[in-house]
Amino acid sequence: MSNVLKKIVLGLLILLVLCAAFFFLYVVKTPHYSLYQIHKAVQSHDTVLFERHVDLDTTYSKGLNDLISSGLKGKKNIGVDLFAAGIIKAMKPMVVSAMKDATLDSVRREKKKKQVQAPTSNGQTARTEKESLKKQKNKIENSIPLLQKLKKMLDVSNLKIKDGSVGKVENNAAVVSVILHDEDLNKDFTVNLRMEKQAGDVWQIKEITNFVDVLTEMNDAMKEAVKKAAKESVQDKKGQK
Repeated sequence: MSNVLKKIVLGLLILLVLCAAFFFLYVVKTPHYSLYQIHKAVQSHDTVLFERHVDLDTTYSKGLNDLISSGLKGKKNIGVDLFAAGIIKAMKPMVVSAMKDATLDSVRREKKKKQVQAPTSNGQTARTEKESLKKQKNKIENSIPLLQKLKKMLDVSNLKIKDGSVGKVENNAAVVSVILHDEDLNKDFTVNLRMEKQAGDVWQIKEITNFVDVLTEMNDAMKEAVKKAAKESVQDKKGQK
């Protein structure tokens, strides 16, 4: 190998080492990298990775506070009026838990596998205590129309991160703006986030600062989608006559 070729190979190796060092010492410690990890978690149905970068309890708790505040002021965002705001406020812990479960279920994509259940001595299918409690919990949640609507909106399985930009970063907190594309609605939504740096230089979403606005836009888009589907159905029936 000639000296020139050796120098080229050596230069390339040094460049690779520098790129790797830059990635592991800087890139993985940025909010952008955490957004990528969130996208990766949804794609791979990894709830552990997802929760590492999204504090659902804090995010939804703050979001509900904004929703309640908006309802108490008389603004009927997604159907939350003064009365509904009072109900949500009284049942807030349960609502936050239900919202969190709905999001994590959507990350898992709710994969349903047929399981062989052991028959009891009387021939009936055995039910575990966990399944019974879950059914009871779902029954209570489904009795609240607004909660059903919120759970549907918090399904992240059909959301893709289209773009993201990091604004002000100060005191281990960052202002981040993300454009999410909803594949079912074929519509983009701008979501403003507040992220905080955790132990191990991991950035985590702590708040959706325009939570109410995003839900309102999603609700309007869903209504339009229903109207469009109904109109197309009517047109199809007319075409068949």
